[in-house]
Amino acid sequence: MDSATILAAGLWGLLAASSLLVGAAIGVFCALPRKVVASIMAYGSGVLIAAICFEQIPEARRLGGDLPTLIGMCAGGVVFVLASQWLEHLQQHRRNTVGKGSILGLLIAAGAFLDGIPESLGLGLGLLDGGSVSSMLLVAIFLSNLPEGLASASGLREEGHSRRWIFLLWGAIVLLSGLAAMSGPALFADLPPHWLAVALGFSAGAVLCMLVDTLIPEAFAETHALTGLITLAGFMTALAIGG
Repeated sequence: MDSATILAAGLWGLLAASSLLVGAAIGVFCALPRKVVASIMAYGSGVLIAAICFEQIPEARRLGGDLPTLIGMCAGGVVFVLASQWLEHLQQHRRNTVGKGSILGLLIAAGAFLDGIPESLGLGLGLLDGGSVSSMLLVAIFLSNLPEGLASASGLREEGHSRRWIFLLWGAIVLLSGLAAMSGPALFADLPPHWLAVALGFSAGAVLCMLVDTLIPEAFAETHALTGLITLAGFMTALAIGG
């Protein structure tokens, strides 16, 4: 695989993940009303659901069939749940004083990490054999990353983390996403396709658990009956883009 293709994959991965930093900057420097943040979270949830339904899972099944896809989804869900439980255990003493939402920021960041790496890998693999990056997946990742970064940064601020710590966290996730995109054409060109199916399934499983455990409940707490319509709007946006 030539270096130009690998570099292009990395740049696409960085572009898709860059909205995490944009969202984090908005969350850190702008005191947005909670309903606005919740609405963005609901909208991003709809975008993510569409990307999972129409890009990740179908592509995983095409590459490796049902079994690798299901194995990956199960692994992604289990890893996210274990990570969330670990974070909750670490901050148990804060939950007694701050409340249930005290680890929201870290949970969303964990979900973004578990979701973003395989997604970026999938972007890079689109360039194999003269292929192109999926426009729907690219836009879906970019749009969904924005509310993830915003909501997480807002939560991390409430948890008492410094601006420097927040930007270092998200900067590391963005950098790892770019490297994951580069690793697609660099490392996976000669591997059996079922391994990519496992990776894409892992991403889908992790993000579904993150949506149900964190983004959607937090959005519903503020937007109530409008949550479904806002989520639907995000879903329809991704569907229209994917055309």
